[in-house]
Amino acid sequence: MNLRRFLLRKAVTVVITIFLIISLDFFLFQVMPGDPTRVLLPRGSGCSNATGACVLRAQLLKTWGYDQPIVKRYIIYLQNLLHGNLGTTITYQGGGAPVIAVIAPRLQSTLILVGIATVATMWLGLILGRVSGWRRGRRADILIMMSTLSGYSMPTFWVCILLVSAFAVSIPLFPVSGEHASTYMTLDWVSQQFDYFWHLILPILAFVINNVAWFSLTLRNSLTDVLPQDFMVTVAAKGLTEQQQLKWHALPNARLPVVTAAALYFGWVVSGAIMVETVFNITGIGQLTWYAATTQDFPLLSGIFLVITLGVVIANASADVLYFYLDPRIRER
Repeated sequence: MNLRRFLLRKAVTVVITIFLIISLDFFLFQVMPGDPTRVLLPRGSGCSNATGACVLRAQLLKTWGYDQPIVKRYIIYLQNLLHGNLGTTITYQGGGAPVIAVIAPRLQSTLILVGIATVATMWLGLILGRVSGWRRGRRADILIMMSTLSGYSMPTFWVCILLVSAFAVSIPLFPVSGEHASTYMTLDWVSQQFDYFWHLILPILAFVINNVAWFSLTLRNSLTDVLPQDFMVTVAAKGLTEQQQLKWHALPNARLPVVTAAALYFGWVVSGAIMVETVFNITGIGQLTWYAATTQDFPLLSGIFLVITLGVVIANASADVLYFYLDPRIRER
C-alpha cells in the first residue's frame, strides 16, 4: 500500500468518525430530561419580565431551537458548528459567553500542564520499562513494578493531598495551589515564567506518580514478549553487547504498543486532569469540566466533550500514520 492511498483512507475514516462524534455529542445531551435553559430561572418563576435571565433564555431558544422538534434542532446544531459556534454558556460567569471563548484560555493552561506532565511521564516510564523488561524477574524489575503500581493504584486526589502535605505544608518548598503568586503582575517576564512553572511542579509530579506505570508496564510487557524470540538469541550469539541488543533489536520491535499508549495519552491531554486541576486550583479544561457538570451547563459540557473527543481522534490518526513508517507489515498489505 502506498502512502497516498493510506492517507486517503485514513482521512475518510477520520471524517466519518468526526461526523459520528458530532452526532453523538448532540444526541447525548438531547436525551437528558427537561429544558437546559430552565437552569437560568428560579423554580416556579416565569418570564413575564425582561430580566437578563429571560432575555438570555429567549436568545438560546432561538439560536439552538430548544423549543423545536429534535430533527430541526439537529440541523440547527450542524449549521452552528459549520460557523464555528459551539454554543453559549448558561451559568458560567452569568451566562451568555461563547463556549469557544471560554474553552480556549482553559485549553492553553491544560496543554501546558498536562502536555509537560505527559512528556515527563512517558520519558520516565520508558526508562523504567526498559530496565524492568531487560532485567525481568530480578530485584530491579520487582522494585520498579511495585513502586509504579503503587502510584498507579492510589487515587489521584490522595496523591495530590500527600504531595501538598509533604512539600507545601510540612516542608514549604512549593506553593499549595494556584498558577502564580499574588505578586505575579509586578515581576519581569523571566520571573513570571519561573513563577508559573514553579507552581506547576507539584501538579506535574502528581500526574507522573499516578500514570508512569502505564508506560513502564507497557514497554516491560512488550520487551518480555520480544526478548525470548529466536532473533534475539541469534543476535546474542553474534557477540553483541547487552546495550546493542537492546537498542538495535529489542526496542525497535517492542515500540509499537508504546506508540499506541502514547497516542491514547496525548489524545487525552486536551481533557486535562480533573482531580489534579481541582485540587491545585489550575484553571484548565479538567476544572472547567467539573464546573460544567456540577452546574448543569449543558452547552459548555457539550463543547468540552466535542473538543476532547476530537483531540483523541486526531491523536489516534497520527499514531496510525506513524505505524505506517514503523511497521513494514502495514506497507505490505
